[in-house]
Amino acid sequence: NVECLSRENVNELISDTISLPRHLTKSLSDIVYKKTSGNALFLTQFLLSLWDEGLLLFSLDSNKWQWDANAIEAKDIPDDVGMLMSEKILQLPVECQYTIKLLACVGAKCDESILMLFMGERKDIQEPEEQRAKKRSKKEMESTNHFSMLEFAVDEGLLKKEGSDYKFAHDQIQHAAYSLIPENNKGHLHNYIGNMILKHAPDNKLDDVLFIMVDQLNRGKMHIEEEDKRMQLALLNLRAGEKAMSLATFLISASYLKAGIGLLRKNHWEKHYCLSLELYSLYAEAEYCNGNFQEVGHATGVVIKKAKSFEDKNRIFATLIKSLAGQNKMQDAMYIGFTVLTKLGVHCTSSPPDKSVIMKDIMEVKMILAKTTEAELTNFREMKDKNMITAMKFLPILSLYAYHAKQQYLLILIVHMVQLTLRHGICKESCYGMASFSFLLCQFEYFEEADHIGRLAVFLLDKCKAEKYRPGIYMLYYGVVRSWNVHIEQNLEYLLRGYHVGMQTGNIEAALFTIYSYLINSFTCGR
Repeated sequence: NVECLSRENVNELISDTISLPRHLTKSLSDIVYKKTSGNALFLTQFLLSLWDEGLLLFSLDSNKWQWDANAIEAKDIPDDVGMLMSEKILQLPVECQYTIKLLACVGAKCDESILMLFMGERKDIQEPEEQRAKKRSKKEMESTNHFSMLEFAVDEGLLKKEGSDYKFAHDQIQHAAYSLIPENNKGHLHNYIGNMILKHAPDNKLDDVLFIMVDQLNRGKMHIEEEDKRMQLALLNLRAGEKAMSLATFLISASYLKAGIGLLRKNHWEKHYCLSLELYSLYAEAEYCNGNFQEVGHATGVVIKKAKSFEDKNRIFATLIKSLAGQNKMQDAMYIGFTVLTKLGVHCTSSPPDKSVIMKDIMEVKMILAKTTEAELTNFREMKDKNMITAMKFLPILSLYAYHAKQQYLLILIVHMVQLTLRHGICKESCYGMASFSFLLCQFEYFEEADHIGRLAVFLLDKCKAEKYRPGIYMLYYGVVRSWNVHIEQNLEYLLRGYHVGMQTGNIEAALFTIYSYLINSFTCGR
């Protein structure tokens, strides 16, 4: 962004541009400054318009630049730079105007590989420069293809070519080009662009243009009436929302998912059940990551009411539990969590369990895992029971909240995770259960066994590629367990990595706890 130029700067600019001493250009610069107020874009475009209209020209007789001060003084100019840009665009060939408007629909810039999907083949792009130069008269430009028009716009100073990108020289130029499209035509153009990208993009490249394509189709959705096309766009919004979630852009993800929900008809739960369930469930997760708990409550309420089975509700229950905890409603979160676990076959009571029974279970599990090697752990069978796999997804969530608000339940939740692993096999959550158990053993000063089991947890984490649980496991092992055996400074890089992974995967609570552990340990060791 360039600030407005002073009167002296304007005179210096004009003097340098037309190679005349400043005292000779002052009469011109004073008029230009008065009309443009020193706005850099306005000023340069105003000078170009003077040249286009013959009010500023180079005299071969005197061999210097001349201008008609009275005519320039009397020249009417738009009230703002946008109007000036609009007038300049309207002076271009009709085909060039249309091409610039198409580009303006996409945004401030666009890669030529994407432009080719909706502007047609760029047949002249491989021609030598001298051959393309012969086509640049205004008369011939009206009949050449879109890409030649883009090159023409580059020559006119409206666009820039940077690598494979065509971009507007200034955002005001894009706004001006877009404003020239009649309101009732904008939706049609967006719809056309989106459909052309969808039609011509290769299947293996569709993900690369997904956001641009879905954005265009969404902006033209008012012109989509056919049921199958609306459902196709809803599915594309789901796909875009999933991709945005994977990139940790949760606001963008929520906007796609909400747009997808908005495309559904009144009877969508009957006709498009799976799509509806996916859209609402993922939308709730995205809004939870955004801290928009009101929207989470609305989406979870819809799914709980409309879902056909308890199994279909499990994902939304997990989001609801995290949302309630985020609002410091721990009692409600734990109650729902225990209710879900009980229905899945993992017995949990609302009253604190007997500690002597739990201690017996802890000692039994400790004896087994303390003797287990990495090679033996690799030979553990994979967990197959769907209910147990689902229960294992809830237990890490509840154990985290129990540690911070309901510690009387912490021991039994951790023991359940490890016992289910030993009885039913390995799943991604098993590594978190082992890390939690190693943390638990530190409370009873079994530091050697705790470190061994913690290392098993990290080994299993890498083996299962359970990135979602990396921040929590790193917090437990490198933030606590390993600190009993090595200097805490050696653990800091792992904690920082865990934080970054958590933010990228949407495991925000664990990420924040991990960075908290990093800061405390950094302070403790004087970093």
